[in-house]
Amino acid sequence: MCRREFQIPDDGLQALPHNFFVQNLIDARDASSQKAEEVLCEVCVVENDEDEGEIPTATMYCADCHQQLCKSCSRPHKVWRSGAHQVRPLGAELTVELIQQRGSYCDQHKDERLKLYCQDCEVNVCLMCHAVGHNGHMCAVIGEVADEFVKLFDLDLRDISSRIDDFHAAVAQVNDETTKFVSVVEENGTFIQQRGEAVHQITEKQVTQLLQELQTVKSGGMKESSNRSDELKLALTSLESFKNYLTELMSKGSPSDITRAAKAMRCRASELLQTCVIPSDYHSPCVSFSPMNIDELMNEEQNLIGRIRLPTGNSGMIVVYFEINTAFVTTIMQELLSPGYT
Repeated sequence: MCRREFQIPDDGLQALPHNFFVQNLIDARDASSQKAEEVLCEVCVVENDEDEGEIPTATMYCADCHQQLCKSCSRPHKVWRSGAHQVRPLGAELTVELIQQRGSYCDQHKDERLKLYCQDCEVNVCLMCHAVGHNGHMCAVIGEVADEFVKLFDLDLRDISSRIDDFHAAVAQVNDETTKFVSVVEENGTFIQQRGEAVHQITEKQVTQLLQELQTVKSGGMKESSNRSDELKLALTSLESFKNYLTELMSKGSPSDITRAAKAMRCRASELLQTCVIPSDYHSPCVSFSPMNIDELMNEEQNLIGRIRLPTGNSGMIVVYFEINTAFVTTIMQELLSPGYT
């Protein structure tokens, strides 16, 4: 999504950081799609003794424990001393509100919910962590801090959206310039063919050579425009991917999700705004064709048809013009005008 490179940890892919927000979305999807009659109670399956009879069907789902439970096993989840869990009928749609209400637990203290955000360390902490490792730090309730981050996200989204519009316009401008460039190249190619036919078979070889050179110019110009377009589209993809993810996080993420990701999201937004900058407007090489007057072939020391020449420097101009070879043309004309020519 973000097109960023990362190093696979020594312990393998399982050692990569866990994305709790995305996991919540996956759990919500899986729980919503389950059919009660197809699922057995997960607690009863573990505790079942063969002599105790049939395992009851799961009818409830605990969003905090990620378990599918029968009615009996679901009751304790509603009255836990550490805080009631979010228990819903299995198969019922898990709404955004339910995902946001799902409790997040401390990695250090497994039974403690994350309730505070440490402003000094920029991390979510439980009450135990606050008492042990963050005492004296600036801490606030996660929900309140999340609201402030959402306001900052709104500003980032506006900047990112504006930048995306700029990139769309830049891509369109490159496409327009490329279309004009191809059109001019093709027009010049047609003109070159017409001039070549004017001197019949004498010029056929040089016409072919000239068209090949023009094709080389075209390929170079197309490659340049393609590279510019690819760079713009790559940056555009990164911006749009970030915008989509951040929008999902704001609309469906819990306060804990928002605060956990806040630092990385803000850094990424700042990075994108610094790196994804549209360069100067793209202008395709300017190709022109200047034909020579065939009547002056005998008086000009130029090539029979001409050559395509690229100027030195970085002007971006490609000038197509003709130089007639006087000696060659004189020889041909003398043969045509000689008395014994048939």
